[in-house]
Amino acid sequence: MDNKVTVTIYTNLQCGDCTRFNTMLESSLLPKYRGRVQFVHRDFPLAKHAWAKAAAQIGRRFDEVACGLSSGWRTFILERIKATTVDSLPDRVREYAASVGVDPASLLPALTDEKLAAAVDADLREGQARGVVKTPTVFVNNQAFIEIFTLEEITAGIENALTQTKPVAIVTGASRGIGRGIAIELAKTHNVVATYRGRRDAAESLAAETGAAIFQCDIASRDDRQALLAFTRETFGRLDLLINNAGMAQRERNDILLASEDSFDELINTNLKGPHFLTQGAAKWMAEQGGGRIAFVTSISSYTASVNRAEYCISKAGLSMSVALYAARLAQSNIQVFEIRPGIIRTDMISAVESLYEERIANGLLPQRRMGESADCAKTVRAIADGLLDYSTGQVLNVDGGFHLRTL
Repeated sequence: MDNKVTVTIYTNLQCGDCTRFNTMLESSLLPKYRGRVQFVHRDFPLAKHAWAKAAAQIGRRFDEVACGLSSGWRTFILERIKATTVDSLPDRVREYAASVGVDPASLLPALTDEKLAAAVDADLREGQARGVVKTPTVFVNNQAFIEIFTLEEITAGIENALTQTKPVAIVTGASRGIGRGIAIELAKTHNVVATYRGRRDAAESLAAETGAAIFQCDIASRDDRQALLAFTRETFGRLDLLINNAGMAQRERNDILLASEDSFDELINTNLKGPHFLTQGAAKWMAEQGGGRIAFVTSISSYTASVNRAEYCISKAGLSMSVALYAARLAQSNIQVFEIRPGIIRTDMISAVESLYEERIANGLLPQRRMGESADCAKTVRAIADGLLDYSTGQVLNVDGGFHLRTL
C-alpha cells in the first residue's frame, strides 16, 4: 500500500525534551513503523539557543555526505547538549565525523554556509506557518503533539491515522471457508467489512481474530446489498476492493432431470444475481473515487459439467460472464476486475465428499496432487489487492492445482 501517514518532526538540537523524544523515536517508533509510516525531520532552532541553527546546518551537510548520517548526528549532539557551546560545537563535529569515518574538514564550512542556513530557515518558516512555537512538535498527518507527550499517546495517534488511511475491502461470505481465509489475509493491510448470512458466531470469531467489521447480509436481497454499501460508506467513507465470494451449493444434489425450479431460483439469486448487482453499486462508487479493484470467486464448475449440480454450474458459468462484462465496461474507470476460479478447496461445502475427492486426487485427478486450501485463494487475492495484476483486467486466475489443463 502507498504511504499515506506522515509523521513530521520539528526539533531543536539544543532542546532537552527533543532528546527524550529522539530516544522514543529511535528505540520504539522507527522499529515498529518503518516501511508503513513516513518520518520527516524539520529543523526548528529557537532563537534563544545560540548554536542550534549551526548544528542543524551540520546535520544537513552530513546527509549530503551519506544518507542517514544526519540521524546519527542528531542523536550524538542531543546527548551532549550540556557539554556543548558555540565554541565547542566544532569539536563535537570532529568527534562525530571521526566516529563515522568522515573528514571533518569537509564538514566544518557548513557552520557558516549560507545555502544550508537558508534551508534551515525554510524549515523554520514552514513550522511557524503550521503553528509550531515549542519543540519538539510532532504532527501525525495533521494531528499535533506538542513538547510533552507519552509514547502511548503518539502511538495511538499513529495507529488511528493508519486505520483512517488503510484501503477498505468488502469480503462477502467471509465467516467461513474461502471467504474467511481471504478476510484474514486482507486484514493485514485493509479495513475489512466481512459479511455473513446466518453464522454470527463464526463472524464474531473472525472479528475477534482480525478486527474486521462484520455485517449480516443475504447477498440475494436487494435491501441487504444496499445496506451493506451504506454501512461501508458510513463506517469507512470509501471502498477500494470488493471480493464477491458469498455463494451456496444446492441444498440437495439431484439429477438435472429431477432438479426443482425453486432450487434453481435460489442458486441463481444467491450465486449470480446477488454479486452481479452488488458489483453494479460498488462500481459506481469506485468510479466516483477514481478507481478500485473487484474480484469474483467462481468455480471450476463454471465450465465443468456436473449433471447432479446443474443449477450450481449454471450460476457459476453466468458469474464468469459477469466478470468479463464488468472488466470490459470498467477498464475506462480505472477499475480492474478479475475472476478467481477455485478448484477443489478444503471447506465445509465439500465436507460430505472430501474423502472421495482425496481418493480421486491421489489417483491423478489433479497434476498437483493435493487438495487446495483457503490460503491458496487468499494468496491470489493478495496479488490483486497489492496491484500486481493491474494490467491484467478480466483475467481468469485458476486456483485449481492444474485441473484446467488438458493433457494427452
